[in-house]
Amino acid sequence: MPRSGFFWANLVFPVCAILVCATLACAILSPTLVHAEKKKPLPAVRWTAGAPGCTFERTDDGHYRWTMTGNDLTITLLVDSQELTKSRRRFYHVLGAYVSVTYTGRDKFEFPADVRIDFVRHHDVLEGYMDPTGLSNRLQNDIDTLVFETERQIKKNPKITDEKTAYLREYEKEAAEFIEFLSTQSLDPAGATLTPGNPEAHGWVFFATSSKWIGPWKAREDFILGVWMKDKVWQFPFSLPPAEGDLILRKPPE
Repeated sequence: MPRSGFFWANLVFPVCAILVCATLACAILSPTLVHAEKKKPLPAVRWTAGAPGCTFERTDDGHYRWTMTGNDLTITLLVDSQELTKSRRRFYHVLGAYVSVTYTGRDKFEFPADVRIDFVRHHDVLEGYMDPTGLSNRLQNDIDTLVFETERQIKKNPKITDEKTAYLREYEKEAAEFIEFLSTQSLDPAGATLTPGNPEAHGWVFFATSSKWIGPWKAREDFILGVWMKDKVWQFPFSLPPAEGDLILRKPPE
């Protein structure tokens, strides 16, 4: 006996209702499911004074060096002993450090060049290192703006020509040197594939200190620099200076 249209309509409607309810239930539950599936925090390997593979030294040229060695990887952090002072004299007050990663395995290692720093005494603000190209472009734009502004001021008051021109030249000189440094000495943000034939990636990293939560430097500052890999984070807790009253007698250049 053929079924009436009313019968099929009544049959389809409950099925559709069940599907809709199921869809709504998934939509409601999905944030929880997604949250549950989020990756767990990466395990941390932390530099610890006196621990196997962890060393610290003061160099003759006035730097502090922290080194941590694993099974087939060695990471070194180098920081100028006067970095707190130098950072406040540097363009945009950026904080600098030198990072070196050396692979000693026989295969290959993908180094993502993901380096971040925790400003411990400044609300634990966490910053990734600044893209050197972006930083260079920002500085170049500021140079162009300063040139335009200087020319405008000189036209209004020719008496300040020598003063403003001297300042502009000095600014351009220092900015050009910093841009050159960024282009040749920075850690490549693209990362690198390390192999026995190309075992090392290294370079300077600079961190912004312009956050409203980062104020003037204290007499002694604490940081945690993290080198993030795919499977773990290599952490370097360090202070500047490392100890109260620490002083490095720099060896004069020969």
